[in-house]
Amino acid sequence: MTTWTKVTGDFDFFSGHFDVRHRRLKHPLTDSSEWEEFDGTTTAHTYFDGQISIDETHFPQQGTYGLSLRLFDPVAKQWSIWWVSSTSMKLYPPVHGSWSADGTTCTLIGDDEHDGRPVLCRFVWSDITETTAHWEQAYSGDGGASWETNWTMDFTRRDTPPPALDVPKVTDEFDFLVGSWSFHNRRRRPVLGEPHEWYEHDATLQATTYFDGAVSFDEGWFPSEGFRGATFRLYDPVSREWSIYWSNSKNGRLEPPVVGKWNADGTGVFEGPDTWDGQPIDVRFHWTAGTDKAAWEQAFSTDQGKTWTTNWFMEHTRI
Repeated sequence: MTTWTKVTGDFDFFSGHFDVRHRRLKHPLTDSSEWEEFDGTTTAHTYFDGQISIDETHFPQQGTYGLSLRLFDPVAKQWSIWWVSSTSMKLYPPVHGSWSADGTTCTLIGDDEHDGRPVLCRFVWSDITETTAHWEQAYSGDGGASWETNWTMDFTRRDTPPPALDVPKVTDEFDFLVGSWSFHNRRRRPVLGEPHEWYEHDATLQATTYFDGAVSFDEGWFPSEGFRGATFRLYDPVSREWSIYWSNSKNGRLEPPVVGKWNADGTGVFEGPDTWDGQPIDVRFHWTAGTDKAAWEQAFSTDQGKTWTTNWFMEHTRI
């Protein structure tokens, strides 16, 4: 059995409920000085014993949500942060960076675009205390030679959860997974090729939702395998499809998504391109939903979906 070792506590300060004062530049990169100010709330959690940080921000005046997904790479000792807005339900391009040696600031930079124009985007965390924190975002249109700050957030810890947003619920398709599960794994070794054998092991899972069901997240513990796994799911209300991303605690990366939807019979099929040992493959997830029992399986294809090799089964039982 694996004994988990905590590898980072960088964002442990950012756990709980916060009131937020926003100040945002209305028209970035236009020499405008017109700012808007408004209030909001944020609730934040950590997973993987600190390696994953997720927060959900409420914008009551706008009737929208925002979410930050942070993953820590234990090898590079670097954070990657993605932003999701409920108005688009897409992952924005990530920013990457790390905390200063004295732990007082965290600077992260990545490629993005604004109004169709390529820009660099920078996040900076600072002024961290037990009850407060400061965050700001800046854009650069000249490769980082100069920066314009366009959004600041000042966080103040609150004792109680914020009120729910009064907005329509767009989906409940992964609500069945909320809660605690044990699950039995049956896995193919190797996942492709012959000869092969099957091996089995047990694991546990804790699942929750954000955006009132439009984001689904679960954290799995695989003690005999020496890693934890996390699944991050985003629902697109226009296409009515889910994009499902996987992350392994050993590398802190967000793997390419599989995309698909649920069928009327309570099964869901999700597919997407990936690579395995350097060769291009297609990946397929198949879910069977249930209240106290659920099932998932994974298959790979090396011939563009003509044939599939199933290599992983999970049988879930609610705890």
